[in-house]
Amino acid sequence: MAITTDAIADTLFELGVGDRIVAKTRGESAPAPELKERLAALPSLGTRNPSVEALVGAKPDLLITDQVEKVSGKLGSPSIAELEKLGIATYVVGGGCAADLREDTSGLEALDGDIRQLGTIFGVEARAQKLAEKMNGRLDDVRRQVAQEPRTKVAKLSQVAGQLYVTSGGLSDDVIERAGGTNVFADLPGQFAPVSPEQIVERDPQSIIVDNFTATTTGENEAIAYLNRTFPTVEAVKKQRVLVIDAAKSGARGSARPVEGVAEIARFLHPSTSRSQ
Repeated sequence: MAITTDAIADTLFELGVGDRIVAKTRGESAPAPELKERLAALPSLGTRNPSVEALVGAKPDLLITDQVEKVSGKLGSPSIAELEKLGIATYVVGGGCAADLREDTSGLEALDGDIRQLGTIFGVEARAQKLAEKMNGRLDDVRRQVAQEPRTKVAKLSQVAGQLYVTSGGLSDDVIERAGGTNVFADLPGQFAPVSPEQIVERDPQSIIVDNFTATTTGENEAIAYLNRTFPTVEAVKKQRVLVIDAAKSGARGSARPVEGVAEIARFLHPSTSRSQ
């Protein structure tokens, strides 16, 4: 029985083993709409870094997490060694991703490995191979469709506790590139970089993508109102070249949703490809 996040649960349900999830930890993304009710019924451990006591209380034999820091023994979280002594195995998605969100992490190529490894863990190898092939085929389709399209200058924004951030690397940057965009903030270090509104104005992206962590219409409306209020002179806002996207589709490690995100962003950046997707 496993504990995981809402976003990683996508993959487990795709593999047909969603019924083996006994509890969830708080991730950075909302659950997929079709899984919202099922996941809401599961016990929630609440925090990004649940304590040993909370984890043991859920009686899992496996913790699947999206960040090494959550099993680092820091910030009140247990270490992998502690969990092992308690009979709880650990799997970190994203190719053993970085221990700190300021560091870079692998892109979508890690999803193939995650799907196949989870297939082995849960004994559904054939289903995992089929899912991995489906995901890779979808990405290949988008690659072919945008290959001859001109690259669009993109900034991807998010707000956390009132601070404005841009995607600068890692999985989210890979999603942008695969969709036929060029990240205007790719020169900044790490995965996410804090910026000022003036920096957005200075780089004047042709298109803006905004993470919607709640995946709700309210979140979308608030994001668009913020852009119109804050960046009225930026080309993307003036020409209404703005996409507010479910945050999981732009950067949830271990989830199938970033593959959907590549296709959705490609349609946004290159509308002429929409008919063939």
